[in-house]
Amino acid sequence: MGLCIAVCLAAVILIYVCKIKGEWYVIRRPCLVLCIFGALGIFSGIADAQDKTYGQLERNPPGEGELETEAYVYFVEEGTEYGLTLSIPEQKYKPSKEQELLAAAVEEMQQTFCGNNTSVYEISQNPDVRESYQDGAVSAEWLFSERALISAEGELDQKAVKKLGDGTHKVEAAVTFVCGESMQEYTFAFWVAPGKRNRKEELEIAVEAQIAGQDRTSSRITLPGYIDGEEVRWRAPPSVQPEEVLGLGALAAAAVWYAAREKQKQEKEKRKRGLFLAYPEFVSKLALLLGAGMGISSALRKMDQMYAIKVTQGGKKEEAYEALHRMVCEMDNGMGELRAYQAFCEDCDLQPYRKLVSLLISGQKVGNRKLLEQLNEEAGRVFTERKNAARRLGEEAGTKLLIPMMIMLAIVMAIVIIPAFLAVNGI
Repeated sequence: MGLCIAVCLAAVILIYVCKIKGEWYVIRRPCLVLCIFGALGIFSGIADAQDKTYGQLERNPPGEGELETEAYVYFVEEGTEYGLTLSIPEQKYKPSKEQELLAAAVEEMQQTFCGNNTSVYEISQNPDVRESYQDGAVSAEWLFSERALISAEGELDQKAVKKLGDGTHKVEAAVTFVCGESMQEYTFAFWVAPGKRNRKEELEIAVEAQIAGQDRTSSRITLPGYIDGEEVRWRAPPSVQPEEVLGLGALAAAAVWYAAREKQKQEKEKRKRGLFLAYPEFVSKLALLLGAGMGISSALRKMDQMYAIKVTQGGKKEEAYEALHRMVCEMDNGMGELRAYQAFCEDCDLQPYRKLVSLLISGQKVGNRKLLEQLNEEAGRVFTERKNAARRLGEEAGTKLLIPMMIMLAIVMAIVIIPAFLAVNGI
């Protein structure tokens, strides 16, 4: 508290100085805030000092447990102060109050025990068995005579109850109420009755009764052929439910759809890769034929003829030349060259082929000489790109082979290490 007083005095002095010296006006508000919090600290210290002089603490109400708090003790003669941790036991009821709460707890239990049942003479649903009464002031411990019918928590075993038949069964209940240091035992009886059985439960009881009457030393039992005078037939439960099959079918359909989509995606990527790798050779052949004096249309037709001969001799089909063959067929069927070039561009759908088509279209205007120079430049450029692409594909293939190589390395290490380990341990 002394520090708070000193800070408050210093802040007040600075605020007064700020009035005299205008250039100090910036620190006026911070000093005012510091003064306010220093005053709050002084008031807090005074309140703590007043609490210390009373020497009294408030206990926790009964049932809330002991109170743990911090307190400071000051020795006047020594002039020293110590911080202590105190554990204060909870408040206790007076004996008369405890007896009053016990009586009220018994009455509350009598009123609430039946729960959703009509009376204690016909308990067919779980009764209201509580662990405490009177808002937690009184604890209760239950004990039932028929544990096979009802648990200590008050849950009825409906299957066991229904085996008793249509009558009721008496159950003794003992309740021990505890409030502080006082205790009271209360006993009463109630009657457990089976609830209304449905058709399935009646069948289960009838079949179990017939099974129980058979010889237990036999390894097999005979299921009844008649129930309540009516002929019945039995069958084993299905090993697989129709819903499970349908669920598996849905998963399989999703897997097939995903596999088809991935396959289609891979085919598109493979086609684009083939078109990209075939582009340098395609441009080089076209430039070579144009350099030999052929026109654009004649050169394209010659390339298609050379590709057809190659395929008939067992050569591999290539996407670029297949697109070229379709373009030539469309031109033979009467389509104009410009439209055929545009269809070829859309069929290939790659940037290099779009550039090639634009060169062919412009070549019809500027002539073969200018077109030949542009194609030679394009061929040199795309050959460099193809070498870079081949290098990149090789790196990807090496990366894919890394995992199998690591698996093989692990197998080899296991073959070498395991026998050595077994030999060291004498196995």
